[in-house]
Parts: sequence; structure tokens; C-alpha cells
Amino acid sequence: MQKYKGIFGKSFFAVSLLATLFIITEMVFQAFGKSICQTGGCQMVTEHTRFGDFSVLFIGLGTFAVLSLLSFLVIYKNRPGLEWYINSILIISLAAEGFFAGYQAFRLSTACIFCLITMGFFMLLGVLRLLYGEKELLSGFGAFAGIFALFYLILPVGNSVRLPEDELVLFYSKECKFCTEVIKQLDDKGLKVAHVPVGMYSGFLQSMGIEHVPTLYVNRKNQKIYLTGREAIYQYLDCSQKSEPAVSVSPGKRKEVKSGEAGKKKDQKAAPAVPENSPNDLNKLLAPQENQFNPFAKPEDPGMCKQTEKCD
Repeated sequence: MQKYKGIFGKSFFAVSLLATLFIITEMVFQAFGKSICQTGGCQMVTEHTRFGDFSVLFIGLGTFAVLSLLSFLVIYKNRPGLEWYINSILIISLAAEGFFAGYQAFRLSTACIFCLITMGFFMLLGVLRLLYGEKELLSGFGAFAGIFALFYLILPVGNSVRLPEDELVLFYSKECKFCTEVIKQLDDKGLKVAHVPVGMYSGFLQSMGIEHVPTLYVNRKNQKIYLTGREAIYQYLDCSQKSEPAVSVSPGKRKEVKSGEAGKKKDQKAAPAVPENSPNDLNKLLAPQENQFNPFAKPEDPGMCKQTEKCD
């Protein structure tokens, strides 16, 4: 038994050291603008971290490095008094992994490959400690299962979603080339738009059947619509820009807007008012039969990317 205990102890040291090198590799990749994880789920998880991805990486690096050092001292320097610290760190880590796994599975509805590999390292270390004879690790696996289950049992509060109050809100992804094109177009037109990473509202948008970016939310007084896809957004901007100089509509009123230049004679006739229900270009564009802005319709516009996929 003592022979196998030594094998499990050395295996624990090797795995913790390998996990440390894994985290360091990811940090080096990110320093050069790349990542081991190429899925959209990793990007979404990154957007949900308060202090950026490096904060989580530093925590993981410190945890694995400490476990490597402690296990080295126990196995090769005969310091059995450090066993309690190894077990405590692993139990806390397994509980934390239960939180991360539950959050991804039941709140983000996506998976981060890098996070899953990291969780696999902690799981393997926990199993090695159990085989080493440290039964305390059962509580760590129990904490993991309990926290993971709580995310499944407790539904998210749908009414807690609070969208920006700007008239135009663009949901985008850094991995979407069409989002970059739309942002440039909006900037060129000089429009005031709130740019929001899609990861912040992914669950909210998916609950309405919107799974692609770029998505423009028009939040005007008499107009609340979601436009998904580069072409749909461009069409809306073109039509709204054509109609705005000629008409300003408010409930029950017609308001004339002069589009003249400085120096025009005062007796020059102002542009004729357009009735609220006039079939102008914008009304045609938003007509239900066109089905151009129905977020539940199957996307056929090539100028869009899935929220969780890299598209460049």
C-alpha cells in the first residue's frame, strides 16, 4: 500500500506541475493576442469576468503552483504536516469549479474549452488525493456537485435584465467581422450608439430567439425593434436617414421640418409634412409582410455570426 501511495503522490506532483505549465502557456498566448481556446464560449466567459481574463488566470496559476510546491515538499522533503493545506486548497478549488461549471451550463448556455480542461485538472488531482488515502476530498466533490445542482434548481430572474436606455444599442462580438463593419458604418454616419458585448445579454437575447450578431436594438419612443445582420441594419439606417430630414412624427401631430440652407428667403416654402401613416420607405421596410426584422425568422443574411462562434 505504501508503494502505491508513493506513486499516487508523485503523480499528483506531476499533474499539478503540468497544470501550472498549461496556465502559463495560455498567459503567453494571450500576451500575443491569441488563446488556446478558439471557441466562442471562451470569449463569452471572458466578457463576464469583472477584471478581465488575466485575473482568473493568475488565480489558477497561483493555485496550481502552490499545490506543486506543497506536494514536492511532502513527497521529496518528507513534510507530512503540509497534507492538510493541500487538501484544503483542493476542496475549495473543487467548490469553485462547481460554480464555474454551473454558471456556464445554466446561465451562459455555452462551454469554455479552456475552463473545462482546467476543471479536468482539478478533478484528476482530487481523484489522486483520494487514491493517496485522503478521504477528506470526498467533501470537495460533494461541494462541486451541490453548487452545480443549485444553478440548475434556481431559475434566473428574467425581469432583472436592464438594457441601456440609448436610442440605438448595438450588440456585438469581438470575434465577428460583420460587427466591426457595422460599428465603422455607424461611426461614419456620426450616430450615437451604445456598443454592448453580446455576452452581457446572451441569455436575454437567446430567450427571444436572437442567436446572431450584429444585432441593433432601436429604442426610440414610438419604435422598439431588433435588427439582426449587417444588411438589415444597413437598410434600416439608409431608410431612416432618408425619412428623418422630411418628417418628425409625434402621436396625434404633424410637424414640418425645414431642410433649407442658410441664406434662403423667408417666404420659401417649407418641405411638405408627411402624414404619420404615409407609405414611405421606412414604413415599407418595417411592414410585417416583408419579414425582414423578425428575430424569430430563420437567418438568411450572410452578414451575421452566431454569438458563440468566431467569425472572421
